[in-house]
Amino acid sequence: MLCYNKQTNRSEGKREIEKFRCFHDHFPHLEIEHLIEYYAVFGGVEKHLTLGFSDSLQSCIETMILDRYEFLKTKIMPPPCFDATNRRLLRAVAVSDGKMINVFRRAGIGRSEGYSACSELQRIGVLYEEHSRESLPPVAPGMKKRREERGYAVQSKIRFTHPFYRFWYTFIEPHAQEIEKGIYEPFKEDLESSFDRYVSFTFEDLSNALIKRTFEAEDPIFEKGNYWDRHNEFDLVARTRDDRMIVGECKWKGHKVCKSLVSKLKSKCERSGLKPDYLALFSKSGFSKELKGSNDPTILCFDLNDFERLLA
Repeated sequence: MLCYNKQTNRSEGKREIEKFRCFHDHFPHLEIEHLIEYYAVFGGVEKHLTLGFSDSLQSCIETMILDRYEFLKTKIMPPPCFDATNRRLLRAVAVSDGKMINVFRRAGIGRSEGYSACSELQRIGVLYEEHSRESLPPVAPGMKKRREERGYAVQSKIRFTHPFYRFWYTFIEPHAQEIEKGIYEPFKEDLESSFDRYVSFTFEDLSNALIKRTFEAEDPIFEKGNYWDRHNEFDLVARTRDDRMIVGECKWKGHKVCKSLVSKLKSKCERSGLKPDYLALFSKSGFSKELKGSNDPTILCFDLNDFERLLA
């Protein structure tokens, strides 16, 4: 069951647009695909970078991060990040589903210690908490919960405030000892095998910002973001002022999105009890002819060109 709180994430889309636009202002020569990739890596530290027209992302990562590891570690990363407990928690946030209890379990820390660490890292602006919008059905007095509901608790998620922090704890921190010795190959292999999946999280954030921009003139969105429940996770679930629901899927992959994704998304919605007015699909590589030729007004397709609207 989906429960909407008008205060939750009300301005996240605006902030994401502002951060993305600020990044673009520093590097206006980047085309939209490269801009998203560079933002996924360097977002939040752009004022410390100098990029040329011919600089590849790989060379920028090496010269701006690997070769400057000590500078970034001591001058950019807040000191509390290097506390042993905080480091474990941050690495767990980077590689887990973000659900708070799952993060604590992966980091190998207890709940009391975990909540304390999260509070400190939120205070210094490294993490923020995204509250769940799932609402459990009420239990009548004297009745027991259904078996599948026992032991289940609604959990918030922990997120990084800037892409750079997530990049650091996804790729840099696990190879810190090697990087300090000038050994970059293990890091590069890890980056090559996982980079598209890594960028997909930033693509989700920007897709949520784009859906807010798309509806803002005629029927503004008052809430949006990821949605998760006991059955599924959705890249995007949004609600408009006129009570219309948009459910979205984001694909940062090297092939076109096909109509089969629509069927899969509808099936997920049915299982989670969501009744969307629109299905929104966001694709790095475009859409199949069948999907592009669809006359269904409830299916909204956004390719990379549409993301240019975030910069206007």
